[in-house]
Amino acid sequence: MALFSRRKQTDDAASETPTSIEADAPGESPSVDEARSEPVPQIGISVQAFRGVGAAAGPEVALPDPSTRAPGSQTPNAEGAASPVAGAQGTSASAPHTQAAPQKRVLPLAPVLPPEPVESVPGMKDNTLLRAALAELEEGPSNEQLVGVLRQMMQNHLYLRVHGDAREQLAEGKPLSIAVVRDGDRSYMLAFSSAEAVRESVQRETDPTATSAIAQPVTAVLHQVVTGNFAGLILDNASGVHRAVFPVEVLTKALDQADVNMTVKTLLAAPRDADSAQKVGDALAKTKMWVAVNDGSGNGQVGIAEAHTPDGRRFLQLFSHPLEIVALGRGDRQMPFEPDQLAKVLSSHDSLAGVIVDSAGPSIVVERAALGAVLVRAVDLGD
Repeated sequence: MALFSRRKQTDDAASETPTSIEADAPGESPSVDEARSEPVPQIGISVQAFRGVGAAAGPEVALPDPSTRAPGSQTPNAEGAASPVAGAQGTSASAPHTQAAPQKRVLPLAPVLPPEPVESVPGMKDNTLLRAALAELEEGPSNEQLVGVLRQMMQNHLYLRVHGDAREQLAEGKPLSIAVVRDGDRSYMLAFSSAEAVRESVQRETDPTATSAIAQPVTAVLHQVVTGNFAGLILDNASGVHRAVFPVEVLTKALDQADVNMTVKTLLAAPRDADSAQKVGDALAKTKMWVAVNDGSGNGQVGIAEAHTPDGRRFLQLFSHPLEIVALGRGDRQMPFEPDQLAKVLSSHDSLAGVIVDSAGPSIVVERAALGAVLVRAVDLGD
């Protein structure tokens, strides 16, 4: 049993109104796997890191071609942003080159643009980022794949399976009777990326009308797992190999480092429009972010990761959560970055053209013109 209070959702989150799922329940409980704990191996990513604010130029990356932007968007954010033009070998940015077919990104990475919104059950929005990540899982998922799933879960909402009518339980002030899986003396909460995944979970139940689904913010679900007597969380338990199990220790750390509202990641999960970059820029003025730092222990230059374009423009790399840095597999240290720190860096380095947020995907480029709310924080009213 777990109690969740009713909260107002944003427009991008699913409604919290419980919906009955007409299907049957599984005849057996899923086995419980432990998430891998070994270090994430080095994974190549096409957006290259440049070490050190204000230092010599590093590898170059191409920002998206304006012709490939999302409809109505004024900010470069398409797949072209991930195409390296010059690398460590010193390839000239001006040298003739043949346009190569875009390389498909796989877990722990994701496409630069988010998937289109989907309602697998009418009126109930899927968590499309999470569902797409789970769909990539195979038998015996790797540590990198699990990192990819976990980072894509950190936005919007999850569905919970409720025994009985969730609406009645809420109206009567009762704790919701949340479905769990027991493995000996350990209990795992069940959560789902879509209402369809809930339906699959109850498809063999004798009385499917006795089950309903309710959407809750991801942070609320994780908080209940962490503070309750749960050993972990199972995602989409009836989806065969396309399910994931995360122990409570992993979820505790992920929640501790997360923005409670998951503002930036949720914005990046939404379809792009003409105001997307401005919305993210405004959010950066109020949200703690993270930067990737090379401490000099490897071959890289000490400093904060940047990206460079062929025409010499510099963009600071920002991340909504440390998992976004881990997913790149570069071995960078994750450092929290408050809005005032971002304002100071941008104001003291006029050559920075803006920021790239969550380069593992979905990502967005926010140019300096959309960062006014951040830059104003660096203004000293005493001058």
